[in-house]
Amino acid sequence: MRVLLPEQPGERGAASGEELLAELTRVPGPRAGRPGLAFPPICCPCGLRRGAGAPDAANGVDAAVQLLGAFPEGSGPEGWQGGHLRRIVAWAEALTVVAGLAPDEVQAVRWGAALHDIGKARVPRAILQKPGPLDAHEFAVILRHPEWGVELLGRLPSLPAQTLDAVRHHHERWDGGGYPAGLRRCRIPLSARIVALADVYDALTSERPYKAAWSEADAARYLLREAGRQFDPHLAPLFVREVLGFRDLLASGPC
Repeated sequence: MRVLLPEQPGERGAASGEELLAELTRVPGPRAGRPGLAFPPICCPCGLRRGAGAPDAANGVDAAVQLLGAFPEGSGPEGWQGGHLRRIVAWAEALTVVAGLAPDEVQAVRWGAALHDIGKARVPRAILQKPGPLDAHEFAVILRHPEWGVELLGRLPSLPAQTLDAVRHHHERWDGGGYPAGLRRCRIPLSARIVALADVYDALTSERPYKAAWSEADAARYLLREAGRQFDPHLAPLFVREVLGFRDLLASGPC
């Protein structure tokens, strides 16, 4: 969830954005398929913008998923570690299916989940794994990483709009207190709201250099407490109940 400073003169980040995107467009690989989930379709209160990208987006983006997922846990840039990447794609994809979206929309969100933090491409590893608090300059730079990601993905012009929305807006908050645009409620694209839930849940339940892992139940309770503040109040309970399986938490309340 944290994106730190871009590469400074004389420093080498984990990968430059240009190198990474060159790899994304030339590394071959089969499309990653997942079995369908047997959830009944439901009506989401706020819809995705329709219009999936051209079929040739699939090869480049699925190569991205494979490339970024190839980092062993703990070795790659935060957010690209193999385990985290696979989990966030799985959580986001499952929630999208539960929400009853069309297959092309599910694919667009899956890509958005895989690429949501690609703006970290030029981050020096020493900064990325900083265990202490960030200074004001570092935090100011963090606020720019979603736009950096969208700029980098301009090299893949056939990406669906929903994928770019997820990259740009996954740090927005339902109450308008997020970034980069301070969007509120249904002005936040649905793909971004889905990826935000998956990203935060996996970040909370994962150990990082600066935090211990939360239990799955505590993380689910957090999502419920923040429904209507940080998260979509319809999607957060749906994620906790249908994807995570914590139905008892909704019956007893979020706290």
